[in-house]
Amino acid sequence: MAKTDEDAIREIELQFNEAWGRHDANGMVASLSDDAQFVTVNGAWTKTRADYLELMMRLHGPNGPFRTSTRETPIMHVRFLSPDVAMMHSEFHIYGDVDEPTRTGIGTRVVHKIDGRWRTVAVQNTDVRSGRRH
Repeated sequence: MAKTDEDAIREIELQFNEAWGRHDANGMVASLSDDAQFVTVNGAWTKTRADYLELMMRLHGPNGPFRTSTRETPIMHVRFLSPDVAMMHSEFHIYGDVDEPTRTGIGTRVVHKIDGRWRTVAVQNTDVRSGRRH
């Protein structure tokens, strides 16, 4: 069965989650373009792949709050803006965060197909707070 573009985009998120669970910062940035911007749930705004790698190495390192955590994404909605640009909204859960044992977030991932491969160019994540959902 041939993998569709939508499947490939969803796979980016699944591979990110797998790398998160291994605390493999290099795996977490594998899909990012060099100039990818990433805004975390806590408002950290990285403007390059290298900056995000450094942040993930710190957050998943021996003293980082995510050092024992896992991540899953049960809901993913992909929308194509053009044949080579898409965005995905998702709901994700993080378990085992040292500071917050269970957290839920909503994410937006923008991807661009470059040289036949889908690359993440921007991500915005937001924590969902109890009682604030409409």
